Amino acid sequence: MRKLYFGLTCGVFLLSGCSSAQESTGENENSEAQSENSEAQNENSEEQTEEAPAKQEQEDESVTIGAAGDVLLHGRVYKRMEEDGEYDFTPALKAVTPMLEEPDYTIVNQESIPGGEELGLSAYPSFNSPYAIVDDLQDAGVDMLSGANNHTLDRGMDAVNNAINHYEQTGMDYVGVYKDEEDAERQRIVDVKDVDMGVLSYTYGLNGIEVPEGHEYVVQKIDKEQIQEDVEAMRDDADVVVVNMHWGDEYERLPNEEQKELAQFLADLEVDVVIGHHPHVLQPMEWVEGEEGNETLVYYSLGNFYSGQDTDYTDTGGIATFEVEKDGEDVKVTEPNIDFTQVVPGPEDQYTVKPMAEADHPAEGGETEQELREHVYQWIEDQE
Repeated sequence: MRKLYFGLTCGVFLLSGCSSAQESTGENENSEAQSENSEAQNENSEEQTEEAPAKQEQEDESVTIGAAGDVLLHGRVYKRMEEDGEYDFTPALKAVTPMLEEPDYTIVNQESIPGGEELGLSAYPSFNSPYAIVDDLQDAGVDMLSGANNHTLDRGMDAVNNAINHYEQTGMDYVGVYKDEEDAERQRIVDVKDVDMGVLSYTYGLNGIEVPEGHEYVVQKIDKEQIQEDVEAMRDDADVVVVNMHWGDEYERLPNEEQKELAQFLADLEVDVVIGHHPHVLQPMEWVEGEEGNETLVYYSLGNFYSGQDTDYTDTGGIATFEVEKDGEDVKVTEPNIDFTQVVPGPEDQYTVKPMAEADHPAEGGETEQELREHVYQWIEDQE
């Protein structure tokens, strides 16, 4: 498979060491050769002294990766963000922008396809969202959209192609949905401050919609043989592999047996991190031990990030973060964390995403931030 190294879209820069040898001049013109030799030795010594920290800097890296849950724009969400035919989601994302910007690279599940106004916007059960959600997520700090989910083909290939064209025009990285075979064959490997992160994305299904003939490449379904092939191929060039999984049962707060079995399968493949979507509610995270003794960090579901759902537990979600530490050839994932968010009605009934601690509206399920923390961390604490 060919590899595509995406440029970062939120100001993440490569670290580089630099050294400059300082020149010295000989004071005795009669000993010019000796002075030049001394200068060369001094310069070499200075270069070695200055290059050592640069080498250490390259070998010892730590980056923070972020991930948020489902962006599923129901009519009551996008209609209230429209003015004079233009859509602006900036006010809805303002309060959580620092949370999205803080990681070195942030991935979000774009569940409703942003096929644009020209196709006619629509909501449940067949979604099509405004282009503006892509622009405003990007401005808020999102670097990549995961597009493999059960709503990918809600509005057909026209919506998919429109969405991808817009991603490319704006420089938004994307994974899990593709415009052609060549696009599907490109590995998504992003360079995050000298850490090469490979990203994959799969969905359990497409709500019964058949993939159009000749477009089998458009979205990746969960297929163990294909996943194994993709992961093994990506391992050649990636320091860390992150897999997005659209799986599980909607509105269930614990993973089902299939999720657990697939998590073990991914751990046995030595995947580093699994980011789960689809249940629309938060599920626990845990470390799953692979058959090689490795540990895979699994976020079974990050819940809804931005949607119009208002049943129990669907208005709360989490922004996950984890550290990737690279020391030469040794790479490990550490510091799993989730910060909680809540979608709340705002002025003129606009839906706004806020840090849960700042939400001025009770959660639909009556849950508190502390209760959510205990729920999500229950298996992590058991393992400590």
